[in-house]
Amino acid sequence: MRRVTVPGLLAALLLGAALAGASEVQVAGPAGHPRARFPLSVYLAPTGDPDLDAAAARAVADWNAVALEALGLAVFRPVPDPAEAAVRLTLVAEGEPGVMGAARVHADARGVIEPPVEVRVVAPHARGRTPRETVFYQVVAHELGHALGLEHVDDPRSVMCCASPTLDFGDPAVREAYVAARRRPDLRTVREQLAAHYRRVWAGDR
Repeated sequence: MRRVTVPGLLAALLLGAALAGASEVQVAGPAGHPRARFPLSVYLAPTGDPDLDAAAARAVADWNAVALEALGLAVFRPVPDPAEAAVRLTLVAEGEPGVMGAARVHADARGVIEPPVEVRVVAPHARGRTPRETVFYQVVAHELGHALGLEHVDDPRSVMCCASPTLDFGDPAVREAYVAARRRPDLRTVREQLAAHYRRVWAGDR
């Protein structure tokens, strides 16, 4: 039976003083890509803004650096033609209210993700002291994690945080950690999650 995963609107990204949504991916068991498929071809549609283009390219490079440590391989390979891409990332002017990004992921009955994965990121705005290119980097990095099959986690420091309302943002320590991580997103926070996820995905030699 084919499983289809369509992102919802459940995650909250606290950037500066504002809450904004990102995508939620829910899967029945681990979904991912076969080892032989890596690195995934990824198309980053030009945004018309050199700072945003650089932020998206940095997110891809940072994912590869983390994956080399966690999995021993690169996970993304930029390509110039969207028709060649297993992952296609596009900037859109507007999204649904409160939504900053979404990834559409289809997986078959074995949990193998079926390309292409479509990622949409809403044109960012600065949030408090967080510049727009940092906001964009955060959302792109987060959605690329979903393209790899990763789910949300409850660690406020993680780029893959969080599915609201799993965290208590009324707790000053949680809020402080979350805001700090959004202002300085670090993909190394997902290294253990990525390694554990693909140990499960590849356990059946998919």
